[in-house]
Amino acid sequence: MSTLHQQAPMPTFSMQPVKYEDGSWGVSVQVTGLTSEQQAEAAMQHMQKLFCGAPISEN
Repeated sequence: MSTLHQQAPMPTFSMQPVKYEDGSWGVSVQVTGLTSEQQAEAAMQHMQKLFCGAPISEN
């Protein structure tokens, strides 16, 4: 009897420009393929430091 091992999904980082109803533009950032809420929290904290510097509570 063979056992198939499922591989964890590969985390993927994607961005795309977004035009809002008021005519302004922004960027949508998404990370997919994470395997737990803990990974999602860690990714969120990492991106916050990259894009915003220290968390607001540390400023």
